[in-house]
Amino acid sequence: MREEIISLLKKSSPDPLSGEVIARQLGISRTAVWKNIHALQEKGYNITGSPRRGYLLQKIPDLLYPGELGEKLHTKIIAPNPSFIHHYHRVGSTNNVLKEMAEEGAAEGTVVVAELQETGRGRMGRHWSSPQGKGIYLSLLLRPPVSPQHTSPLTLLAAAAACRGISSVLPRLLPGIKWPNDLLIGGRKVCGILCEIKAEIDLVHYLVAGIGINVNMAMEDFPSELRQSATSLLLENEGVVVSRLAVAAGVLQHFDELYAIYLEKGTASVLSRWREYDITLGRSIKVQGPGFSFTGTASELDDNGAIVVESETGERKSFTTGEVIMN
Repeated sequence: MREEIISLLKKSSPDPLSGEVIARQLGISRTAVWKNIHALQEKGYNITGSPRRGYLLQKIPDLLYPGELGEKLHTKIIAPNPSFIHHYHRVGSTNNVLKEMAEEGAAEGTVVVAELQETGRGRMGRHWSSPQGKGIYLSLLLRPPVSPQHTSPLTLLAAAAACRGISSVLPRLLPGIKWPNDLLIGGRKVCGILCEIKAEIDLVHYLVAGIGINVNMAMEDFPSELRQSATSLLLENEGVVVSRLAVAAGVLQHFDELYAIYLEKGTASVLSRWREYDITLGRSIKVQGPGFSFTGTASELDDNGAIVVESETGERKSFTTGEVIMN
C-alpha cells in the first residue's frame, strides 16, 4: 500500500495530491491514507500536507528501499522485480543473511541490502568498515549452471560490474581493478568484493557475491588505520554527495547484463570486460597468502581468471587466490 501511495505521489509531482483522490484510487479510507503517509514520513520520505492542497512528495530518502531500487532497474536475472530485494537497516553481514536465505531456497537474483553492517567482511578475513547510511553494502545470490572450478571468473565479473555502475553515475571518476576485485581510485581502495560459494565436487549449490562501496564517507568516517589506503566516491567527487540509490542501481544493472553474457558466452566475455579496468597486468607485484609469497611481473590472466606472474628468473606461476601488493 505504501509503495502504491509513493507511486501516486511521484506521478502527481510537482503538484500535490489530495487524500480523497488517493483514497478513491486505492479503495481505502482517508484515515488509512493518513496513517500510511505518516509511516512513510517515519521511513524518511519528505511528504508535506495541507487540508486544502493535499499531499506533496518533496524528497525521496537516499535509502536503499526495494521500491526505490527496483524502480531504477531493468534487469532480467538480478532483482527482476522489487520482491527480490530485501532491505535491512542493520545486519551483521549481508553475505551471512543471504547465505541463510540461500539455504532456505531463495531464488537466483535475490539481493540483500543494508544501511549498516556490524560485522562486514572483506577478503582474507579482514573487517569491512560499514558506517550507517554512508556506503553501499549489498549481496546478491547466483546459482550458475557451471562446475565449481568455473566460478572463479564471477568475482572478476563483480568487479567489472561495480566499475561500470560507478562510472554510469560518475563518469569523471576512473576506478581501476587490482586483481582480482579490489577497486581503486588514485591508488586508494573504494570498493571491495567478497564471493563465497557452497559447492560439491561437480555441483554449485549457490554463490553469494558481496559488494561494499565507500560512497559518502568523509575521511573521519574511516578507522585511523585505513585513512592512508581508503577513499570514497564523496572524496573523489570533490566533496559532493553521491546518490547511493543511483550507484547501487547501476551496479545491479551492469551485473545483470554481464552475468547474462557470461551465461551465454562463457569466461572469455568476463575477462575482456575485466581488462577494461585492469591496473595490475604489466606491473611488478607480490602475491602473498598463507604460506606463500611470490614476486614478479603480472603477465596475463589464464582462461579461468587466475593471474600469471613471471619472476626475474623466468619462473612462471599462476594464482587463483592471494593478496596482490603493487611494487
